[in-house]
Amino acid sequence: MRYVFLLVLCTLFISCSNSTPENLGEHIDQLIAEDNYTQAIKVLNDADPTKEDNLDRLKEKTYLNYGLYLEYRGPEDSSMRDRMTSALEQYIKVLNLNPQNQKARSEVKQIMGIYSTMPDKSPGKEIVSDLRELGFDY
Repeated sequence: MRYVFLLVLCTLFISCSNSTPENLGEHIDQLIAEDNYTQAIKVLNDADPTKEDNLDRLKEKTYLNYGLYLEYRGPEDSSMRDRMTSALEQYIKVLNLNPQNQKARSEVKQIMGIYSTMPDKSPGKEIVSDLRELGFDY
């Protein structure tokens, strides 16, 4: 049984490390489907930008989906404020890659609209500063 486990583990390791330009997009799609965003980001950061034409597009997609996940679904053991702040951080990454991403812009507006209804609540000075650099007025 132990040998079977080691064989499966080795196979999984080899398949995860073989993210070639031909299958990087599929690998990222699979990780997003599994809500495994930290692994997807690691894979993208480790990818060779000279061999991957759509690396920025894949990063944009991953950050956007990660933000949506944080905002609407999880993780359940974190506070709503922590989730919204983390989601804003992901949307800022999206907008740094593509300032025209309308989904990220609308999600930022929605979260900041909620913050505006709560006196003395803010996502933090750094996030507000980053949003101002991206053209938001908060």
